[in-house]
Amino acid sequence: MTFAVVGVPGDRRAGLFAAACRSAGLAGPRLIGWADVLRGAEIVLRPGELLRIDSPGADPEADALLRGPGDPARVGGGARWHRTFTAALRRLAEGASASGARVVGDVEEIAVMFDKRRSHARLRAAGVPV
Repeated sequence: MTFAVVGVPGDRRAGLFAAACRSAGLAGPRLIGWADVLRGAEIVLRPGELLRIDSPGADPEADALLRGPGDPARVGGGARWHRTFTAALRRLAEGASASGARVVGDVEEIAVMFDKRRSHARLRAAGVPV
């Protein structure tokens, strides 16, 4: 079993997942940087590879690519951020399908987790207080 992770180089999440893989006797995952994905770089996934998608986190380059031009401290850009993020998720899912890799998780559900209104609505509908 081999993993690839879309994440942020040097990020805590990617490091912890790599450590978990190694402690389970697996090879460390191949890291694909969010900035590369968002710039439209060719993402080569291998047949049978499992693709884990982490948050773009606090990567300033990924944030700028998601939000577009402007002051990074501005309040706003959320709709563009989400549109760009979900387009990247779909591209990753299509690439995985075409190459015989598998995405760990459903990209549509991942998109919901990054949409506060939709995630709150789902939680409320399930009886979870938010």
